Amino acid sequence: MAEEAAAADLISGGRLQLGISRGSPEPARQGAAAFGYRPEPGETDADMARRHTALFRKAITGAGVAEADPRYAGGAVGLLPIQPQSPGLAERIWWGAGSRKTAVWAAEMGMHLMSSTLLTEDTGVPFHELQAEQIQLFRDAWAAAGHQHAPRVSVSRSVLPIADEEDSRYFAGSALREAATR
Repeated sequence: MAEEAAAADLISGGRLQLGISRGSPEPARQGAAAFGYRPEPGETDADMARRHTALFRKAITGAGVAEADPRYAGGAVGLLPIQPQSPGLAERIWWGAGSRKTAVWAAEMGMHLMSSTLLTEDTGVPFHELQAEQIQLFRDAWAAAGHQHAPRVSVSRSVLPIADEEDSRYFAGSALREAATR
C-alpha cells in the first residue's frame, strides 16, 4: 500500500490526499479475518489497525521496513525503504475516526481528521455536539503535538436518495419506526 500510495502521489504531482481508517463496525463476525487480517494474541482489531497504520506511516516517510536479502539486493544488508519515495505524502494522510479517542490519536500521529456520521460513542448529547467535541479534541491534540503542518478536518454526510416505494420502505420506513419509538 505504501508503494502504491507513493507512486500515485508522484504521478499526481504531489496532490494525493489519502484517507484511511480501520473501517466501520461491520456486520460480519471477524470479517477482517476472512481477508487474512488477524489481531495478535491480546490485541483488538483497533490495536491491529493502529499497528498497521504505524508501519504504513513509517514506510511512506522513507524508513527501512523490510530486511534486505543480500542475494537479491546487490549485497545490501539492513532494512530497505519502499520505492518510490514521495516527499510530503506523510503530511497528506487522513484518518477516519469513529470516536473522540481515535480523533486524538490521529492528531498525535499527524494525520488529518475525517469525521462522519459513524461516531461509535453515545454520550447522551446531540450528534452535532458530539462531533464538534471530537473536532475540538483533535485540534487541541494537534496543537499539543507541535506538528509543523496545519491540521485539516473534513466532515461528511451520507445522502440516500429515495427513488421509489421500495427505497422508501427500506430507508424511510426504518427511520420513521425509530422516530415513533422515541
